[in-house]
Amino acid sequence: MASIVRIIICFAALLTVSAKNVVAQSDGQNKLKFFIQKANEYYEKEQDDSARFYYNKALEISEKAKDTATMIRLFIASLEVLEAADARLNQLDKALKMSEQIKDTANLANCYRIFGVIMQDLGYDQTAEENYQKAAELSRLAHNHTIQAIVFCQLGYFYGGLAEKRHSDEINLKAIDCLRKSAHLFDSLGIVNAARDQAYLGLAGTLLGISEGTGDIRYADSCYHYFQKVENSSTILSSVKSDIYIRYLIQRKQYRKALDFISADSLLQKDPSDYHKKMHKIYSLMGDYRTAYGHLLQYIDFLTQNNVEENARFMAKVEADRAAEVERVQREADRQVFEADEKRMHTTIVALVFGLALVLLLVVFVVRMLHIKHKANAELAAKNTLLEEQKNEIVAQRDTIEAQRDEIQASINYARRIQRSLLTPAETISQIFPDHFLLYKPRNVVSGDYYWVGQFGDNKVCIVADCTGHGVPGGFMSVLGMTNLNYIVSQNVSPDAILNRLREAIIANLRQNDDAPTALHDDGEPDSAIDRSTDGMDAAVYVVNERQMTLTFAGANNPLVLIRGNEVQLLKANKMPVGIYARLNPFVSTTVELQHGDCIYTYSDGYQDQFGNGTDHKFMGKRLRELLLEIHQRPMAEQKEILNRTYEEWRGPASNQTDDVVVMGVRV
Repeated sequence: MASIVRIIICFAALLTVSAKNVVAQSDGQNKLKFFIQKANEYYEKEQDDSARFYYNKALEISEKAKDTATMIRLFIASLEVLEAADARLNQLDKALKMSEQIKDTANLANCYRIFGVIMQDLGYDQTAEENYQKAAELSRLAHNHTIQAIVFCQLGYFYGGLAEKRHSDEINLKAIDCLRKSAHLFDSLGIVNAARDQAYLGLAGTLLGISEGTGDIRYADSCYHYFQKVENSSTILSSVKSDIYIRYLIQRKQYRKALDFISADSLLQKDPSDYHKKMHKIYSLMGDYRTAYGHLLQYIDFLTQNNVEENARFMAKVEADRAAEVERVQREADRQVFEADEKRMHTTIVALVFGLALVLLLVVFVVRMLHIKHKANAELAAKNTLLEEQKNEIVAQRDTIEAQRDEIQASINYARRIQRSLLTPAETISQIFPDHFLLYKPRNVVSGDYYWVGQFGDNKVCIVADCTGHGVPGGFMSVLGMTNLNYIVSQNVSPDAILNRLREAIIANLRQNDDAPTALHDDGEPDSAIDRSTDGMDAAVYVVNERQMTLTFAGANNPLVLIRGNEVQLLKANKMPVGIYARLNPFVSTTVELQHGDCIYTYSDGYQDQFGNGTDHKFMGKRLRELLLEIHQRPMAEQKEILNRTYEEWRGPASNQTDDVVVMGVRV
């Protein structure tokens, strides 16, 4: 009897050990699959912290199992959820060393390709190029033509960006060669996907860029050849394809065809900002400035109507807090699931050890556990459903807010580029006034202050103006002023005539006369007289004739300062703006003789009206003139530096700036 008991005990011990090993191995594989699945789910949802947590759990299991191939795949997959460049490089280095150990040439090529991407993002162009080249060679040796095609595509885009930075046609040719190799490999493999179309779009875009830079239309024809090979219909590629086609039509001067294409493009119709931007450019090239100006007005109106940046910041913060709470609850729910699974596995092992003696009890216990688990799963499913609905609502709100913020910021930045393109280029000013400085400090992204410089024969014209308001409204007025000046000054260079004609144009453009036709409100009723715009601008206009050594000046509220030796002469302006006003007397010019070495200064009121940091005192015009007298004999570049430093010390933080600032100095 004792022998039989000992045999039963030994058999039970062997059964226990075997059961533990089998369950442990099965449990490890299940957990690995579960962790990878959860990591991928959180990665798709862009919840990087949770994805990183589950990738690390999966790595721990594969490391215990000494599964090198799985570890390499996990190291590469988890790179996308690492924020710090050092951490990404360290993990990629581990994957590379493991790939070398097991002689996995394909994964080696993939590692070097990703090294190239990271180095390119960090700005180490030479190192990025070396890694891309290694990846191309290794993928060739591994006969993995798919990775080789992807590497050549990325290398082509890398060379394209490098050529744009360095303005190098030679590097552009490298980009074209790599992209051609990529497209050829994709076609030889019979692969027609987004990656293949990216190669063809890269070829088309690079060739079109060369055509735009050199004016050689043959490159544009080559662009069109590759452009036609693009077959993918994804939203992103369709947008890029449409943009390249429109640029191609513009380069071929097929403006009417470009307009028809834009009007028929459903994606562009859904983006009023991009639509009006492209229409403005094409009509400007066609010389239809009235229609171009109309699209510009609609573009700016779109910006002002969608200015919800402050509200977006607030809602983004609320969304982030709620998303963090949802993620915390989700992780807690996952932890509870794991604890329940571990408890079930422990119960299973105990049941196997004592199964022969406790069959009946085990059946009762299993039935009870299944009931409890079913009830727990039902409750957990209900909670998960509620959490998923809340999360989807939060994500939708976040995406809407971020999209609005990005569109507004991009549109305002584009408005800034439009305004800057209308300002007289620095090279032109230097050619007309070789010894000068220009201090230009907009309060917001776009400015209500502007300057205009031109030369007509012996007459050098300089205009500094301050429009009503600042930011987008001020920028709108500045565009209106510069657009009219381009025509007015070409007809007459007399300062008083320039101001008189500019005033007439502003009054007409803004319909400021009582008898002018007005726009209709949404209810169909015309604007009343009280609704008419009273906007305008202050300006200082002077003409220098160095052959006759004369200075002719006229001003609308803004004076001119002339410094000769140690004497300051203030040429006063007419006390009325350029625009509708209680009195519309003609502007009057003043002419004075010049001497070599005379310094001429014009400015808006933004500098002198700036409040001091922490005080309610303004800088004042008298103090500005005293400062100009003190520094006028110094080089113009040094004068600008002193004026800028003095202003910023007086103002304090940039958020304290109350108005746009422009100061221009010229030495005869």
